Amino acid sequence: MIQRTSLEAKLKVEPQIGSINRKVYEFILNRGLTGATDQEIEASLFLDGNTVRPSRGSLVKNNLVADAGITRKNKKGNACIVWRATKEDMLL
Repeated sequence: MIQRTSLEAKLKVEPQIGSINRKVYEFILNRGLTGATDQEIEASLFLDGNTVRPSRGSLVKNNLVADAGITRKNKKGNACIVWRATKEDMLL
């Protein structure tokens, strides 16, 4: 069951972001404290990096997503920033 505060926050955010941004945001949001790297978003949503990065950047600019302060290695062994939803009551 979704909490009332989470639903209110979601309804507040939806008009501000486009459909791709919404998909990226919902993916990051649903990952909770685990968060997601850009490459994880790309692979899970079947989107190109040139689509994901600007979308995620827009979410950061709107303070909906932030650097979690941790990194995870990608398939090539490079450290990648983990992104999380910023609203505390929206973290799962």
